[in-house]
Amino acid sequence: MSQLKKDRELGMQRPITRRDFLNGVSVAVGASLAAPGSILGEMLYTADAEDSLEKQAGYYPPAKSGLRGSHDGSWETAHALRDGKKWDHAAKDKETYDLIIVGGGISGLAAAYFYRQQEGNRARILILDNHDDFGGHAKRNEFTSGGKTLIGYGGTQSIAGPKLYSGQAKGLFKDLGIEVTRFETYNDRNFYANRGMGQAVFFDKETFGMDRLVR
Repeated sequence: MSQLKKDRELGMQRPITRRDFLNGVSVAVGASLAAPGSILGEMLYTADAEDSLEKQAGYYPPAKSGLRGSHDGSWETAHALRDGKKWDHAAKDKETYDLIIVGGGISGLAAAYFYRQQEGNRARILILDNHDDFGGHAKRNEFTSGGKTLIGYGGTQSIAGPKLYSGQAKGLFKDLGIEVTRFETYNDRNFYANRGMGQAVFFDKETFGMDRLVR
């Protein structure tokens, strides 16, 4: 297969709007998905990379709690760029990549996976995201209760069941070692009903002005 044909199949000649590109690149934090042992991409969101959050002791995003959508740290760079700030070290970056992906959510990570599957482990891939953890809504959350670690599935509760997934998606699960049938073993779908309980949302006083449980 010619390189031109391969490029076309990968969408290399498809247009991307300026808005779509800037939405991701301007607020990026990079990490390389190149072959094992490669260095992480340069952190683009700060002029002082040594002060980056991921280099602080105890840094582990899955254990963070509170409002974990667009959290503090995910918009400051975009605001600084809006206000005219520039980063000289970013302009001097000489790194080259075979593929740059804007957005480290489930779709961006899947794009990187399928690209490297086709091009091989030597493909150099850069994923840009403005949050402190990869996965988008598919990231996991961990909580400690009674000396036990409880794992939550972040925003993935409403994703369709694996039985409806395509062959490609099921193949990805297999390659990653995900055993979807174990979900039924660990998740009691009748927990609330068997105890006469319903679902509710708790609003805390510090954030919303009063403590209130809304069923």
